[in-house]
Amino acid sequence: MPEVRVIIPEDLDRALDALIKAGFAGNKAELARTAITHFLSTIPTQLPKGYDLETAFSPDGRIFQLEYAIESMQRGGTIVGVCCYEGIALAKELPKDDSFMVFPNPFVRTFRIGQNIGLVYCGILTDGYFLVEEARKVVESTGKGSVDIEELVKGLALSMQPYTQRKNVRPLAAALIIGGLDLENRPRLFLLNSSGLAVEYKACHVGIGSEATKEILKAEYKPEMKLEDAVALAAKAALREEKPPSNVLLAVVEARTKKFKEISMEEKERIWKKTFS
Repeated sequence: MPEVRVIIPEDLDRALDALIKAGFAGNKAELARTAITHFLSTIPTQLPKGYDLETAFSPDGRIFQLEYAIESMQRGGTIVGVCCYEGIALAKELPKDDSFMVFPNPFVRTFRIGQNIGLVYCGILTDGYFLVEEARKVVESTGKGSVDIEELVKGLALSMQPYTQRKNVRPLAAALIIGGLDLENRPRLFLLNSSGLAVEYKACHVGIGSEATKEILKAEYKPEMKLEDAVALAAKAALREEKPPSNVLLAVVEARTKKFKEISMEEKERIWKKTFS
């Protein structure tokens, strides 16, 4: 521990001597460390301790930079994925306070990754788009225009994980929901978070409305539902209440056609009337 020298008033010095004699500490340095530690624990805001300036473990086993990335990821608009036997439904909530944003938008959208896989992300836009490009590189490397979704997810997880352990970079503040078909043409759905952790789900979500979204999915998800019903559920869960269909982006990966498809405004309006009638 670096040595710290301070000048203290005589009356405080006498008080420290009395505490040492009473057995509260072995010496003044030990007593000072105890007092400072107690004082810092009473401050309501977290002070930088050095461990939050890089991707290193703190003494209690935390990686602050990763926690900050996950917090930023969760502040993004809600994204939802729903898996059923007919395919995958993906939904992305759009910003509601920017009436000047142009749609379709090359960065704020649902993304086709090869022929049979779709992706939505939330969090920092540039981090999410970087991962979209990484996913496309994996598909291009096969030379087939498609890839097994499980292999793609494994590759992306390995791409994200080093950002949680290198000193000269920060974790990626983006979460991905990836849905598509595996080699046996089975619909499958995966969620990847900022740590590079990949988990397979029947239905999943990330974003600012997590609790409300989770309740909707738990109440209404059925494994035997058809793809159109899965699309309606994904849209409802993403928006969490009845709103115009223009507030959400929707896409599907159909097991029948083995292709990714964005849902048009006309289709969304038809689904809306059926869902909220």
